[in-house]
Amino acid sequence: MAEPKWLKNMNPDEYMQEDFDAKGKSRYTVSGINKEDPDWLDQAAEKVHAAEGDDYVKLDSGLLTVNQINWMLRDTIGELSFVDENNQFLWYNRPVDPHTKMKAKRVPEQVGNTMNDVHPHVADVIQETKKVVHALRTRQDGHDDVYMPVPTGNLKELVLHYYKRVVDDEGNYAGIYEWVQDLYPLVKYFCETTGQKLVIDEDATTGATYRRNSDPDAASGASTKAEAAQETPVEPEPAVDTASAASKN
Repeated sequence: MAEPKWLKNMNPDEYMQEDFDAKGKSRYTVSGINKEDPDWLDQAAEKVHAAEGDDYVKLDSGLLTVNQINWMLRDTIGELSFVDENNQFLWYNRPVDPHTKMKAKRVPEQVGNTMNDVHPHVADVIQETKKVVHALRTRQDGHDDVYMPVPTGNLKELVLHYYKRVVDDEGNYAGIYEWVQDLYPLVKYFCETTGQKLVIDEDATTGATYRRNSDPDAASGASTKAEAAQETPVEPEPAVDTASAASKN
């Protein structure tokens, strides 16, 4: 993945101290159950008498049943997951179709696992993941989120991993949620309906830019380099730091 510049400057002596064995304990940690047990979810839910099914849950701005929350989240665009402050993997929005090909694959049996268990035992993977977690835990350089594009060399596959720092009502670090999505279907629809194109721009720090589309009815919404050379750039106000691909706060 394309790493933001500010993330590259972090001290490995600090972020490698992240406990990916999830030995910590918070006020919400369910203790006494093997984190690697594939039945962790059912055992933990029974131990804390968790709400389920048609039980109501009062949220800060709504009242929903557990079923309604499940139905809504599993149909939310993109792949969502949550890891608590102790680096224990607690939830993901499982697809309705078990054969759905996920960009960041998770299975129900992994719920409750440590971060070590849910990631490949490859040094680079663990190191980069610890870097992201520690950066958000400590608000490195004031950042509350991390954008990590996955370069594919293909304008029809624009995969983004987005990590957001989660805090409690007092502002204390409570974990991270991750959102993974192939943005191409959204970009394609945007281009088709606005008459713009997404094209390769070798001079741009982001690697791509929007340009006016001479064919608003184009099926793909993307142009070739030859077409791009004849078109006028559109300079929208960037939503993120284009040099680092990380948001500014």
